[in-house]
Amino acid sequence: MPIKIMMIAGEASGDLHGGELVKALRRLEPTLEIFGVGGDSMKNAGMEQFYHIKQLAYIGFWEVAKHYGFFRSVFHRLVEEYEQRRPDILVLIDYPGFNLKFAQEIKKRGGRVFYYIAPQVWAWGRGRAKKMAKFIDHLAVLFDFEVSFFAEHGLPTTFVGHPLLDGLQTRYTRQEFCSELHIKPDVPLLALLPGSRIQEINSLLPTMLAAALGVKRNHPELEIVVSKAASIQAELIKAIVLETPGIHIVENRTYDLMKHATAALVASGTATLETACFATPFAIAYHVSPLSYAIGKRVVKIPHIGLANIVAGEQVAREFIQHDLTPDKVIPELENLLFDNAYRTDKITRLNKVKAKLGEPGSSEKTARLILQQLV
Repeated sequence: MPIKIMMIAGEASGDLHGGELVKALRRLEPTLEIFGVGGDSMKNAGMEQFYHIKQLAYIGFWEVAKHYGFFRSVFHRLVEEYEQRRPDILVLIDYPGFNLKFAQEIKKRGGRVFYYIAPQVWAWGRGRAKKMAKFIDHLAVLFDFEVSFFAEHGLPTTFVGHPLLDGLQTRYTRQEFCSELHIKPDVPLLALLPGSRIQEINSLLPTMLAAALGVKRNHPELEIVVSKAASIQAELIKAIVLETPGIHIVENRTYDLMKHATAALVASGTATLETACFATPFAIAYHVSPLSYAIGKRVVKIPHIGLANIVAGEQVAREFIQHDLTPDKVIPELENLLFDNAYRTDKITRLNKVKAKLGEPGSSEKTARLILQQLV
């Protein structure tokens, strides 16, 4: 009988890394049956899906609480699917609000649980690490500092490096990229990366645009490019941009945009690490509902919210969080990132150190082998 693996990813970055993981697993064991929750990347790699990430992508405590009934029905449906299919192992990818609870339930039922991309409990719930050891059999982590943290709490942990190192390829030179957008290659280019969730687009993009246009008023030669994630409908971006002159929208060229931009304004999340790996100076934007922010402020116990800053152990990118995310506050920082050569050089030097801390390429392959080793 073929080995059966149930996998759950709940958002765009998890789906991207999950897709590479599914491919790696199939290279090692072509007869695998893989099913669960993910997005287009995991589906295209050959995973049977019960739900798509578009149905699950909410951020913030209050936003998730409002959809509690739906998440509860998803939870019970997946438990039923687990019982019917009886997979050899459950592989959970990030998405801790849902996946940690699901791991507990499956462990009660005697299942084997593997977790890829550790919940950041070192930031918001250190006491939960010891509890996790009771229902997670093995943890594959992206940051080397996580190994000692989880090992102290009795959880078998392996550092596999960050999967984004396997997929940072770009397709265009700056000349080609600018030609595609019909802009001059020698002008400053500001990238806006507002995220991969509808909620992020609505809460971040209007302020990002206002700040970008504020810079453009002082520097008319500036070109502004908005990156549209595959999970976002083009109409949503266009409705906010409203055909504003000088605004370009790109899709499926995010890495090219990150690489060739002079500077960027980036939604907090994995995109901050990706931008850091291209050593493009950037600032970080973060905004959720007032209630979610109030709860998060009480829970999160680390000095930085951006992943690039967390990995660096210092503020390599300035963070504009909640009430500080206003055009008036963001504009001076963007102007420094774009036009102050000494400031830019310092940022680039610091950003180059971030990539060095992410390990070596091959995370997906290492993780796939780890998963299959759990079944021996």
